[in-house]
Amino acid sequence: MMKHTQKIVAKFCGRAYSTMSSSVKHGWKEQDGLVLAVAFLGGYFGHACRNLYKRREHWHKVDGMYKEHVKRTMELYDRSVRYRNAITLIFARGG
Repeated sequence: MMKHTQKIVAKFCGRAYSTMSSSVKHGWKEQDGLVLAVAFLGGYFGHACRNLYKRREHWHKVDGMYKEHVKRTMELYDRSVRYRNAITLIFARGG
């Protein structure tokens, strides 16, 4: 019984998805730029909200990654300052 139900669902859902995807493809061609811009901005806003929710949910991971990024950036900055000072010292000696 279950296999028969799965076959029916797969048959009709597969057909529905392929029909829907082809109709969506043709539908996008008929839309004007304003509708596409609103759809894009709506999707972008939804994506941003989802990211904010995930950030709030996993704040400890995000905070750790941010602190690690700041630490690495400061190490690179310190290394570039030491390099610049060494080059300046070499050229100041005349060499």
